[in-house]
Amino acid sequence: MLSLVQSAKEKDKVVPAFDNSVTALDKKEVKVQGFMMPLEAGERQQHFILTAYPPSCSFCMPGGPEGVVEVRTKQPVKYAAEPIVISGRMAVMRDDPTDIYYRLTGAVQTSAK
Repeated sequence: MLSLVQSAKEKDKVVPAFDNSVTALDKKEVKVQGFMMPLEAGERQQHFILTAYPPSCSFCMPGGPEGVVEVRTKQPVKYAAEPIVISGRMAVMRDDPTDIYYRLTGAVQTSAK
């Protein structure tokens, strides 16, 4: 669902144009499954990227901005190479300076159910 976004020209820049089903997720509690891409040193992470595809390079983002979610957790989450499920408050970012489209805050690791 998060991939339902197009690029749109607005004045002198390109911005995301989200499908209505995606914008409806803004400020809602959601669950997202993906692969952890650490942004901090150490085995436990509180700030990381959740990607739709497994990272194959420590320096490369696997996919475009529609396939990643920036995550900030309440408590550190142990790094795992297999997919994990995270729940938290979704922010659909229209004009983020780091070009992130999605952000989860107050997140916790949970089960898929």
